[in-house]
Amino acid sequence: MIETQRLILKPVSLADFDIYKAIMSCPIMSLYLPKAAIYSDQEISEHLIKRVNHWQHGFGSYIVYLKSQPEVKLGYAGVEVSPNVACSDIRYGLRADAQGKGFAYEAAQAVLSHTFSLGKHTKIYAVAVKDNLPSVSILEKLGLEIDRSAVIYDDPKLVTLSINKSSLNSAR
Repeated sequence: MIETQRLILKPVSLADFDIYKAIMSCPIMSLYLPKAAIYSDQEISEHLIKRVNHWQHGFGSYIVYLKSQPEVKLGYAGVEVSPNVACSDIRYGLRADAQGKGFAYEAAQAVLSHTFSLGKHTKIYAVAVKDNLPSVSILEKLGLEIDRSAVIYDDPKLVTLSINKSSLNSAR
C-alpha cells in the first residue's frame, strides 16, 4: 500500500472490475486507451486479470482511493512491463469526475517514486496520445521528457516520454 497526502493506493485485485469498467466503458475516456473505443465486459475482465497477474514481477498497478473516503475508488495508477519488454511504463486513469483535481499527478508521482525505490528500474517510460494534452502535461510536470530512443507502441498518434531515477530524485 502507498499513501500520499490525499490518496491511498492498493494493489489491484479481481474485485476492482468496477473501477476499470467505469473508465474503460466511458466513451470519452476510452478514446485515450489502446483500443480507442469502449471495451466490452469480457475485454475489461481480461485486462483486469493481466493487471493482477503482473504483480508476479514485484511491481504493478494500484487502485487509487480517496483517503478521506477510503471506500471511494478514483481510478488506477501503476508501472508495468510494456509490450517492449525492455521498457516499463507508467499508466494511470481516473474516473471523469475525479479529473482536474491533481489526483492523477499525486498518484503517478507516488507510483514512480515507489517503483524506483524497489531497485528494479533506472528508467521508466510513459506513452500518451499526443492529443491528450492533460495527460501529456501531467507527465511533463512529473519530469518526464520526450524519448525517441525506445518504441513501446508503434503508433504515430502516440508520444513516448521517460524519466531516469536520478532525474526524479533531483526534481523533488
